[in-house]
Amino acid sequence: MASRGGILLRKETTSGDSAVSGLLNGLLGGGAMAIVTAAASLLAGRGLAYLTYFSADKPVPPLQGLMVHLAVAGTYGMLYGLLRRWLGLERSRFPRAISGLIYGMGLWALAAGLLLPSAHSPLQSIPWPAFLAAHLVYGWVLGSRQAP
Repeated sequence: MASRGGILLRKETTSGDSAVSGLLNGLLGGGAMAIVTAAASLLAGRGLAYLTYFSADKPVPPLQGLMVHLAVAGTYGMLYGLLRRWLGLERSRFPRAISGLIYGMGLWALAAGLLLPSAHSPLQSIPWPAFLAAHLVYGWVLGSRQAP
């Protein structure tokens, strides 16, 4: 923000600013999502098994699954940042957290309904309430943290 005559002026953002903001906030949301997923896995008595399902061939080590997850979360975060900009939501009064929740729910629907079944992904074995909760947390953190 710049100041002119005691009035704070907001710097115009670029598409690049929106993408970088989305990337960083997607990583934060992905971290929150991983915590929810790990908690659901532990509560189900599965250890950290839900974090090992990022391979169609065989389970991967939890740290590798987490890294893949964060890469995907950052990529989807960039897309969210750009969509907010292109749809004009950066300047609207529509609540950021709500747009994030809608985005998270959309990602869940896309993953559960199309991407995971077509890839025969072991992620399908995660109970849908836990999978949905993780996506809603991702969207909420992503949207709440997104720069206006």
